[in-house]
Amino acid sequence: MAREKITCATCANEENKKCLIKKCSIALNKRRRCDYFKLEPTKIKEKQILKTVRMSYKEKEALRKEYKEQLKQFRQAAKEHNYSSDPKHPLTGDLSRFTSTAGKDRRGG
Repeated sequence: MAREKITCATCANEENKKCLIKKCSIALNKRRRCDYFKLEPTKIKEKQILKTVRMSYKEKEALRKEYKEQLKQFRQAAKEHNYSSDPKHPLTGDLSRFTSTAGKDRRGG
């Protein structure tokens, strides 16, 4: 196994991101050549296979059209209802209904 490219993440000589042979800190997944590599089977992790959903072009276009239609309806409804009635605060509306206790004296006297 002399001078093969390995990763230190699976080496028996690695502990807490430090090489016990070279006495230096290392990046675990970097591929490097090492003469002192010993494979540690307990450090090898199983690969996870993720399920993917593949859609055809027609299905993607149908979803895109449906999304655009819903967005158009939402914008139209927002224009008709005009949620904010205060021109000073067009996004949040009138903020005078909120009160703050930050400036009040809590001792009551």
